[in-house]
Amino acid sequence: MKILRSAALGALLAVCAGAAHAVVIINNSTTGLYNDGLGDLEAIDGPFGFLLGPNVSEGDPTVSLIADPGILYPATFGTDWLGGDYSGGAWSGGPVTIPTSWAVNSETAIVYDFVLGSSSDIHIDLGVDNGILVWLDGVFLLGEQAGGGSNIVEYDIDLAAVGAGSHSLQILREDHGGGTDYDISVDATPTTAGVPEPASLLLVGLGLAGLGFARRSSLN
Repeated sequence: MKILRSAALGALLAVCAGAAHAVVIINNSTTGLYNDGLGDLEAIDGPFGFLLGPNVSEGDPTVSLIADPGILYPATFGTDWLGGDYSGGAWSGGPVTIPTSWAVNSETAIVYDFVLGSSSDIHIDLGVDNGILVWLDGVFLLGEQAGGGSNIVEYDIDLAAVGAGSHSLQILREDHGGGTDYDISVDATPTTAGVPEPASLLLVGLGLAGLGFARRSSLN
């Protein structure tokens, strides 16, 4: 009966091993395209816009945007950075390590390119001092601003069933004086996680039946 019990447990373990798990695809050490040649962009956003004036001259507000602020980006961003065209911009020549701090009273932009092998649920954790705007493939996801330093669980974004293929996570970091800080962690879980295939369900049934038979036999 020990052999039968082991086989049944093996079937259950095989199903569990086949379950999808979250995989970290971006963190603080991930390289990306980086643009630190933007300077202070307050002038392009107007008084008391999202990109605030230097040295807390427009205060230190807490802001949560529900829509893309529609900023008209200058030439330093390239032809169409949210559309993936960086020609003419001040971007790094290739992927580089993204610094977690940058010059106060200035803005920086980041693009993380990644590939999903299958449709996946994406979870993004972010922290920043002071503000941040986030897009995926040019689609606005989040705009937040608050005082204090960076905390990796300061902001989070959940995206369901992001399609397989190439993607770009685009980020604009804002600072209006004092200090700068930044943290990021992004993980992906295949969308089919937790939904066993019919063959896996059969294995579970056989495994449970085997365990029950082994228990009954041991009682006789």
